[in-house]
Amino acid sequence: IAIAQNNNNNNYRMKIDSNESLQSSGNHSKGISINSGSPSSALSKNIGDGKNFDAQAYLDKRVMTPMQERANALTILPNMFYCMYFVLAGSWLTSEALENTRQSVGDELGIENSMEQDGWADMAQDVFGHQNDFLNHMGCINIPMLPKLYALPPLPVVAGAVGIVAHAPFSFIYHWFYATKLHPSKRVEHWSRRLDHAFIHFASACMSYATSGRMDYFLLTAAFNLDCAYRQFERRVRPRRNQIRIAISILLYTLPVLRRGYYSEFLTLVFLFLLSGWFFAAYPVGGWSHSLFHVVIGFMPHFIMTSACKLQSSQAQIEFAAKCAIAGGMHD
Repeated sequence: IAIAQNNNNNNYRMKIDSNESLQSSGNHSKGISINSGSPSSALSKNIGDGKNFDAQAYLDKRVMTPMQERANALTILPNMFYCMYFVLAGSWLTSEALENTRQSVGDELGIENSMEQDGWADMAQDVFGHQNDFLNHMGCINIPMLPKLYALPPLPVVAGAVGIVAHAPFSFIYHWFYATKLHPSKRVEHWSRRLDHAFIHFASACMSYATSGRMDYFLLTAAFNLDCAYRQFERRVRPRRNQIRIAISILLYTLPVLRRGYYSEFLTLVFLFLLSGWFFAAYPVGGWSHSLFHVVIGFMPHFIMTSACKLQSSQAQIEFAAKCAIAGGMHD
């Protein structure tokens, strides 16, 4: 931190630069170097990617109260609960799929004769056993507490849900337990925040499979996101670079929706990401902006999950679940 005295107007200015070097302001100025261990100085060392990064302005704009941080924690939970509900309540099996299956196969006897074991059923019976009441009708599921879960969901649906559900606890831990107590200058380096961001990349990799249904594309995006997650634990935190990489990871799981021709879903996702990004970057309502960022992004899982249901690779398992529902007489 350099305090420069301007001889023309006797005004004092304080400036922080990326090198923490002495800077003068105006003509005929002289500087006094002060070795300070202040939070702003520490933050500028670890945050500043560019030149003349104003750490104090960054802090003043983004510091939140404990109540606002707890609101951030609570607003991340609907994503997790929605995905759990979507999978366990069988929302991926639509009434249209049930009707199409009924028309194509016919009566229950015809359905049972047409049911062939698939990969999911093989794996499930290996785990639970062929004689277990948990599974019947060659891989169908019968759980009284989950009456609409007739069979295991398609793998792309599971992948999308796993990514979102896995990220939520780490984000909650950071916002609820640590962001409420740590000084702002210490938060960017804390392990809870690093894990929060690392699991954003885990979720992005999972959702790339949910929107593409392709293992090769998933492996490509997983390699990129793994590298991004690793960089979250570097000694020096570089928020700008990390935020750019998060944006790229979002683009990677959004593009398959466009490629498959689902233009309305793609445009909706783009709108949600732009609006949430504006709340995150501009902070238009101060400390409540991050909570609104979570609220807007909370609409995203629905479109990811429904997009996963439309994949060709999901249709076999959806049809199988429909046959289980009809053969078991479970569908109202």
